Amino acid sequence: MRVRASILAVVILAGTAAIAQVRPIFDPDDFLDARARSTPLFISRLVLGFARGSVDDYRPLHQDTRFLHLSNSFYWSNFQVNYKHSEVRGESVNGPEQARVCPCDPPVYFPTTTAPLPGTKNALQFAFYRTQRGAPAEPPVMLRYQVSILRQDIETVATYLQTDHVAARLHGHEQSIGVEADTYFRFKEHDIFGTLFVARTTRSGTALDGSHSELGYTGRLPGKTFGRVLTSATLTVGRITGRGSHGLNLINPAFEALWHEWRTRANVRLVWSPLATRSGSKGWVTHHQILISVDRALFVKLLASH
Repeated sequence: MRVRASILAVVILAGTAAIAQVRPIFDPDDFLDARARSTPLFISRLVLGFARGSVDDYRPLHQDTRFLHLSNSFYWSNFQVNYKHSEVRGESVNGPEQARVCPCDPPVYFPTTTAPLPGTKNALQFAFYRTQRGAPAEPPVMLRYQVSILRQDIETVATYLQTDHVAARLHGHEQSIGVEADTYFRFKEHDIFGTLFVARTTRSGTALDGSHSELGYTGRLPGKTFGRVLTSATLTVGRITGRGSHGLNLINPAFEALWHEWRTRANVRLVWSPLATRSGSKGWVTHHQILISVDRALFVKLLASH
């Protein structure tokens, strides 16, 4: 019972929202120190919420969204495997995507959006944990290295120019493959924690096929508590290809407040994430994303080891 209570405490309080990197902002981080358990563990978590000024993979959707997110995580030894399913709906514009096409050979499509409309996403993640020596007289630091694969199917209805006649229905998808590596080092008397990440996103079978890459670093500032509220902050800087600009073109600070309701074991999260990106045509532009979500562990199971 003591082990189970310890695991529940870690599940309740550990992990902040995925403010940067490959995961969507509404996906709570599922980092769980391997030293906090002695047997394999399975956790299923549900997240419900609303996002103002939603951003998808650093691309503003120009609308608000509501979402349902189900995360299933299995921990064994120093390894972790996740399967995640998300249902995202916009306030006014959802799929299928719309496009215009000219009656030529080969056809030329004129899409009406540059980012996937809100829809269904699935993710598969594989992670490995290892320790690194920390500060003098302190226990080793636990770091995680993770590979993520995200996929969203994209349906497109293409109509002929200046008509409403359907010319084609396209069945495509967008897929992202990313790698994240936690980092730790000492600067004078301070512990510096962060995550390096690289990702490649590819669209195929749509009216706007293409690909882009992301390379960046997320620094994690020390958290603070104010009564029963835990606050944290991150700063992400990096580069996204295909934006028509050279060098650094991504700056994304984010601030989170978390409150835990002990009777229901639910977490309430508020995140403000101002995203600044630079393109060759518009220069620096900032979009403000605000997230309100409630998440709870639906099922926690310690598995007997043999």
